[in-house]
Amino acid sequence: MNVHAGQARSQRMSMGAAMLRVLLTLLLFFVVFIPFLIAPLLALGAGYLVYFVWRSRGSRTRSVTPGSPTATSASGFGAGTS
Repeated sequence: MNVHAGQARSQRMSMGAAMLRVLLTLLLFFVVFIPFLIAPLLALGAGYLVYFVWRSRGSRTRSVTPGSPTATSASGFGAGTS
């Protein structure tokens, strides 16, 4: 019976397998991590859009056309020249 106490055979990966592993790691990084960075920006953008639309609907005033008889100006440019 022989006992071999030498170093174990080193496990080497081929160049193609190493590149595939790197590409797979980068792909998983982009698929998992990047949406966590983009999702808050999208949520803030959607919230601002809702706020902008809601504010423009609520604060919109009905303006009187300049030629109508109810639009008499009591002050401002030309108010005292009658």
